Amino acid sequence: MSASFSTIVLFDGFLHLGLDDLRDWTNNVQPYIPIYVAERDFEVMKKTHYYLVDTSVVTPGAAVSELQFNLIHEEPFVVNDLKFTPLPVWHGHGYRSLGFRFGNICYISDVSEIPEETYPLLKDCELLIMDALRPDRSSSTHFGLPRAIEEVRKIQPRRTLFTGMMHLMDHDNVNEYLAKLMETEGLNVELSYDGLCVPVTL
Repeated sequence: MSASFSTIVLFDGFLHLGLDDLRDWTNNVQPYIPIYVAERDFEVMKKTHYYLVDTSVVTPGAAVSELQFNLIHEEPFVVNDLKFTPLPVWHGHGYRSLGFRFGNICYISDVSEIPEETYPLLKDCELLIMDALRPDRSSSTHFGLPRAIEEVRKIQPRRTLFTGMMHLMDHDNVNEYLAKLMETEGLNVELSYDGLCVPVTL
């Protein structure tokens, strides 16, 4: 892949909409976007987005996203000289989702349970970005704030940003509560927000 390509997409679990919106990027910025996807999700994509997988079915003259699909498994893989380690987690009963570790950054957006075999992959994590949907309790597919904090205590990252919050999460009040965890337990935890930029060294 050319170093000039600045965009990759890592699917972390169940497929989301928005792939069609990438057409403006591939029509105007770069010729295609590499997509890294687990085989089970690719099989779904072949049904829901069949015209992106097999562009021969597209009506001549119609614009679609140009995507280069790369199947991944639960073993590390390399993109642009950067190693990614999949972090298998449960996203509801029976659905195995993937977080990703790159360098000392761990990203887990959709999780309801972390299997024991995944914890060693989270060791010495500098920055953990993790799911915390509700302020009061977990759902069947997502950590709530109390459970997410329990996981931070277990993983012991240097810094944690919670993501994927719903509207019931009062940003200021929850961040005020989380700041107290730094005072009482030494846990550096806060809610993320739109537009947040975090400088990292890889």
